[in-house]
Amino acid sequence: MVTVDGFDVPVDITGPERGSVVAILAGGNHRQAFAPVCERLHIAALRTVVIGRDPRLTAKSVIGVLDALDIAWALVVGERAGADLAWELAATRLDRFIGLVAIDRGHPRVADLAGTIRDEHCPPVELNTTALVSSPAARAVAAASQRYVYGDYRIVDMVSRRNAQQATAQLAAEIVLRTSNW
Repeated sequence: MVTVDGFDVPVDITGPERGSVVAILAGGNHRQAFAPVCERLHIAALRTVVIGRDPRLTAKSVIGVLDALDIAWALVVGERAGADLAWELAATRLDRFIGLVAIDRGHPRVADLAGTIRDEHCPPVELNTTALVSSPAARAVAAASQRYVYGDYRIVDMVSRRNAQQATAQLAAEIVLRTSNW
């Protein structure tokens, strides 16, 4: 646990001490659901910081967690609600992140699957970005998000169901690709 903004944030830190850092923002899944992905990332010499989902978590509190852990730079990965936060961080904190991997979420200025625009004023992302998608509708949202990404942008169809445990190899590979492009 790391305490920021007056509340405890569940955090799992694993992997090589000197490896590049991957900050994973868990959305709907429990943070332990990312353990198989983290194991693969550790083999690639990446350190992982999995931040559990908490409705009080904001971009400022995520930065607070990274500061408390003395992490200056990270690749940010988000799934579900965690991806919403990851997009915001990538768009507003270019000084802290080397890239973005978002799972089934588009840029906040693009209407989501329900037709909702989450933040019409969110700046474009100026980082290399990968959008993993699990359906044609999610692919359409990801394609519309491309106009708000001013870096290399990849849309990748997930080969299995949208579940971190079932898509472990593919998700880990995309994260490794994003860290190696920095």
